Amino acid sequence: MDAVTLTAVAVAIAAQLYISPIPEVSTIKVLLTYFSANTVLFLCLFATASQILGSISRLTFLNVIFLSTATTLTLIRRLYFSPLSSFPGPKLAALSNLYKANIYRTGTGGKALLELHEKYNSDIVRVGPNEVSIRSVDAVDKIFKGKYPRGTFYEVGAINGAYNLNTQRNYEVHTPWRRIWEKAFGSAEFKDYNPRVELHVSKFIEVIRKTEGEEVNVTKLLENLVFDIMADLSFGHDAGMQDGKGDNEYMDFVHKYMAAVGVIAALRPLCQLLPLLPETSDVRDFRLRGEALLAKRQKLGTSRKDIFRHLLYPDPVTNATFTQTDLNSNANLVIVAGSDTTTTTLTQIFRMLAIETRVLKKLQEEIDVVCGEGKELNIQTTTKMSYLNAVINEGLRLCNPLPTGSYAGTYPQGVEVAGKFIPGNVQVMVPHLALMTDERYFSKGWEFIPERWTEEWSDGVKERKAFIPFGYGAHSCVGKQLALNEMRPTIARLVREFDIVLGDSYDEKIWVEEWKDHAVLQVGKLWVHFAKRTR
Repeated sequence: MDAVTLTAVAVAIAAQLYISPIPEVSTIKVLLTYFSANTVLFLCLFATASQILGSISRLTFLNVIFLSTATTLTLIRRLYFSPLSSFPGPKLAALSNLYKANIYRTGTGGKALLELHEKYNSDIVRVGPNEVSIRSVDAVDKIFKGKYPRGTFYEVGAINGAYNLNTQRNYEVHTPWRRIWEKAFGSAEFKDYNPRVELHVSKFIEVIRKTEGEEVNVTKLLENLVFDIMADLSFGHDAGMQDGKGDNEYMDFVHKYMAAVGVIAALRPLCQLLPLLPETSDVRDFRLRGEALLAKRQKLGTSRKDIFRHLLYPDPVTNATFTQTDLNSNANLVIVAGSDTTTTTLTQIFRMLAIETRVLKKLQEEIDVVCGEGKELNIQTTTKMSYLNAVINEGLRLCNPLPTGSYAGTYPQGVEVAGKFIPGNVQVMVPHLALMTDERYFSKGWEFIPERWTEEWSDGVKERKAFIPFGYGAHSCVGKQLALNEMRPTIARLVREFDIVLGDSYDEKIWVEEWKDHAVLQVGKLWVHFAKRTR
């Protein structure tokens, strides 16, 4: 081995020692340094040998030596000398984030994480070279308290050309943005939002009546309902999905977009290169549709009372505003968070009501009492219905639209969770599915029992802090109240008139196969009959 080759090995060792302690290495800086060094080296080799082919051959050989040495050292360090080496988990996960990317690619997300916690019988499982999954209520306060470090997973926000409220990691930017968003969901705003939600729910009930008991895919009907509400309240747009005149392909683009996002987000170096890479067709189609909706909304100005009206005003404290690129990215956030998550939650609740006929009948009895008192079923009256709210809570617990939960980073000083110390600058996820089905926190955690949320079965909830369906802390779901205001009247008005019966085309095996968690849950077709109640 000559001196030049030994130098390549030494540089690889030095690079590994220099880069490994850095919490978030800049992929672009590393690549620029690498290619710059190769350019200089090639010029030196060419100046010495004066032969292009010989110089290229020698450069290639040295790169093979450098990269193989660096890769080998990286794998050995991750497997045996990482601060996370003491935590159980798959060896492949410790070696590369490709393991987690594959989980999202296959759509097994939250289920795969749950299986890992059970397989290793541990509250903390290593799921990446610098990432752990935690199934412990102790993590809720300790990981998500204050302005906690936002996980690198959210660098995928660059896929939209800019970050949005959900993916913004800089609190100097996020805090004023959050204030603007919170004004859009202030209690006074719902005086304008609620009647429009109720109008769309009325259309949904009419659609159900027209099915006349025929078997229907209620997933699609709910997609149409929730998309109409989102388009109206966010963009002042009549999407016409329930009227049959809307773009039926839109939600397909949403699903394809989210499937791509999950895989890319798991691969941080790829996230950082997104601004330099060409868009995939799925991402481009979704982005352009969102920008078109936003452009139409902006032409309406600030007189129309809806969500984006507030995003067009500056933050009252700092006077910070959204740039056009910021608005485009936040438009994409509204479309996904305002439609897909509510749809999947409602679909799964309807499925559980069809399976658990006892729960359905009990819910109908509560509604009959309310209607018997001459009260109208609207957002205001359903807010006070204890069993309806228990059914929704149970649906959010057992059928959460974010089974993998949210991401965070540990503070530089590290943190002790569940009796174990997690070093600083480690990526952490608290999977909703694993946490909110844990028997330590919820008795009979895998059973759909709404009574756990009423006084009838107080032992059903052993630890209320483990119930985090809308996230927790500074990045919790800002649209929580709107989601509840959509679900309550939709469920109440439907079951007041109809029983929900699984259709002949429903197949449990197919339902399970079509359950796909790509960081945001997608469910398959739910075939049901809506049978007119006889009272």
